[in-house]
Formats: sequence, C-alpha cells, structure tokens
Amino acid sequence: MTDALVNALAIVSFFLVATFVIVCCYKFNFNRILIGYMMFSSAMLLGMLGGNMLVIVIAKFEIPIDVFTLLFAMYNFSVVGVLSIFYQKGTPMWLTQTYLVATSVIMAWQLGQFPEWSTWALVIVLAFYDLCAVLTPCGPLKWLVNLVQQEGRPLPGLLYEAEIRRNHSGHTAQPVRENVYYQCESEIPLRLGSPRDVPEGPTSSTHTSLTPRQVQLRARLIEFYSKHNPSAISRVDKILERYHGRETELWHDLYQKYVTDQGEVDETIKLGLGDFVFYSVLVSRAAKYDFSAMIGCLVSVLMGLGGTLFLLGIYQKALPALPISILLAVMMYFWLRVVFVDFASSALNLGVPL
Repeated sequence: MTDALVNALAIVSFFLVATFVIVCCYKFNFNRILIGYMMFSSAMLLGMLGGNMLVIVIAKFEIPIDVFTLLFAMYNFSVVGVLSIFYQKGTPMWLTQTYLVATSVIMAWQLGQFPEWSTWALVIVLAFYDLCAVLTPCGPLKWLVNLVQQEGRPLPGLLYEAEIRRNHSGHTAQPVRENVYYQCESEIPLRLGSPRDVPEGPTSSTHTSLTPRQVQLRARLIEFYSKHNPSAISRVDKILERYHGRETELWHDLYQKYVTDQGEVDETIKLGLGDFVFYSVLVSRAAKYDFSAMIGCLVSVLMGLGGTLFLLGIYQKALPALPISILLAVMMYFWLRVVFVDFASSALNLGVPL
C-alpha cells in the first residue's frame, strides 16, 4: 500500500511540473514549441502505442496482415489524427472527437497496466489534485484557464468539446439588426456601441505616428474590449502589433471568442482529456474484478459528471470534473467488492432469487 501511494504521488508530481511548464510556455508565447511537442507526442501515442494495441488484437484473433501494410495504416492513422486534432480547419467535429477519444483510450490502456492498488491510489490522489489545481488561487490549471481566457490563443488537443442539442421547435433567437456593426474587409459582424462611449485606452507617444485607419481600428478595439473583456484594454497595442496587416483575422478571432447573437450562449461543453483518461482507467480496473463492479463504476462516473455539469450551470466557471465522479465510483467499487458481491454469491448459493 505504501508503494502504491508513493507511485501515485510521483505521477501526480510529474503532472504538476508538466502543467507548470505548459503555463510558462503559454505565458511567454512559446506556443510553437509547445504545440510542436504536443503534435509529436500525439503522433507517437497514436502511431506507436496505438500500433502496439493493434498488434495485440491481431495476435489475439490471428488476423493475417503483413508488416508493411500495418506500418502504412498506422502512419496514416497518426498523421490524420494529428491534423484533425491540431489543425482542425475543414475537419468535421466528429472526426476530431473520434481521435480525441482514441487518444484517451490508448493512454488509459497504458495506465491500466499499473498494479491494482497503484491504480486506485492514483485516481484518488488525482481527484484531490484536480480539486486543488482548479479551485485554489495558485492552482496551475486555474492559471492556465485564466491565461487562455485573457490571451485568446487556443491550446488544441487538451479539451474534448461537445455541442448541446436543443429542441428546434422552440423559439430561436434572431440576429439583432438595430445595433451598430463593424466590418473590416470581411462579412463577420461585430456589435459595437457608439464611438462616443469609447473609454480612454493606454496612452503612448507612438500613437501620434499612427495612420488615421490605425487610430480608428485602435479606438474600435478598445471599445470592443471595454464591453467584452475590460482587463485586456491594457494589451490593445500588443494585440494590434501582433495582428499588424491582418485586421480581418483579428476581427474573426475576436468574433469567435467573444461575440454571440443576442439570446445565444456558448452551447458547448468542454471536458479535459485527462478526465476522460482517468474515467477510463477507473472503469477498466473495476472491469478486471467483476462485471457488476464495472457497471456500478460506470454509472457512478456518469452521475458524478452530471452533478459537475449541474454545478457548472450554477457557478458558470471552470470546475474540476474528477472529484465527484472518482469519489462516487471508488465508494461504489469497494461497496460492491466488500459487501454486494459476497452477499449476492451467498444468496445465489442458498437458492434465494435476486
């Protein structure tokens, strides 16, 4: 038991250090290095570890296949996976979701090779780590979420995103027509107020050298941020410098990040891939003991996820997805293992119908 706890703490410590490295790379704008490493690791995960899983399946069912065909298939599988996860342009959402789930399954299969008590210690320690990392002011995941919200630069490959389906027979919100719109060389509208409401932004001696078009763009950008993210007004000049000569792309990115039609909300649910992985690890470990334990843990995970979504609707901020689901599933597993399975076996041996 002591060895299991030490293993769990070592793995969680590695996750902690890795998260801080991601936060530092994102904060200091080393995105290319970060995304490059993530693409390489995803390719290795899908190609090599996925190929290892496939070889085991082929050996189990004695499927005839040659080495070159297998290598060609896994190469294409990994390349398409990396493009669908990190590039995404023109890629159907279902394909991206499929590869994200496949990545989670492969990673969960690797972690599922741990000894039994190491696995249980790991998921329990991770549940408490997730609680602290997301909710405490100094939590690394909280820092990362705040940075992504402030900077607006996405980190693909870390989140699973799903749309909420609604009943289309109800009232649907119509785009607002009476507001003032701004368009910059594109057909993407941004609702903005009157120019007289523009707050005074950060001043600099370099502003006197701006062209009239740049001055107008800066004023509209300050106005936009004053309505959608006032904390970003101080970074207007850096944003203009980053998007210099690419105003269309600037407004397109702002539209996707902030602007929705009146009455609309962001109808997507985002779940960290790590949550998927450790849900799968827990359920697979329960399945190795008994079928009833697997079903009980699966239902407990879904109940915990539903409770987390309920709290998400109330608090409207990022919440840890592991604690409720993991703790419910662990309690369910040990109750089934210690009490229910023995009780059901004894009852069946005595001829008592269940």
